[in-house]
Amino acid sequence: MQVVLFAVQSVDGYITQRQTAGDTFASAADRAHFREAIRACDACVLGGKTYDLSKARMRPEAFPTLRRVVWTRNPESRAAESLSGVLEFTNESPLETVARLQADGRQRCALLGGGQVNAAWLEAGLVDEIWLTVESALFGEGTPLAGSRGQPGPERQLLLREIKVLAEGGPVLLRYEVKK
Repeated sequence: MQVVLFAVQSVDGYITQRQTAGDTFASAADRAHFREAIRACDACVLGGKTYDLSKARMRPEAFPTLRRVVWTRNPESRAAESLSGVLEFTNESPLETVARLQADGRQRCALLGGGQVNAAWLEAGLVDEIWLTVESALFGEGTPLAGSRGQPGPERQLLLREIKVLAEGGPVLLRYEVKK
């Protein structure tokens, strides 16, 4: 199964605007690009905070063939929200999640985590590509793409495959292959 990490960040490398979680800073051009790109996926993994902030946009009717897996420390507390084959909550390892999605016939998984989720999947060696939109902004602080504030993320070598300006004046999409 191919795993693609999708993220939007500031020029100085933050996926959150200071302490404010979420992608509210993402441009209309990035949102349009993301909607198109996610339609090519049949599964996605989200962190709990990412899910909470995006559940209205990621509702089943918007992406009916997309199986959603939410990583959370306490999946039992979210059991009432689960929809069999559509939305589930788990605290299993990245390898267990991939194995289960593959057994279900899923072929392309979008990783939509926060910094800790992204770091765990990169550390496990499961991310094949990173599609990174860089918005024309500086935040000064926030959550890094892979890791958490004050904690280093995993080291990985990347191979740049595509650069695309999504709108005049930015944002810019950078598509990387993760070397394995």
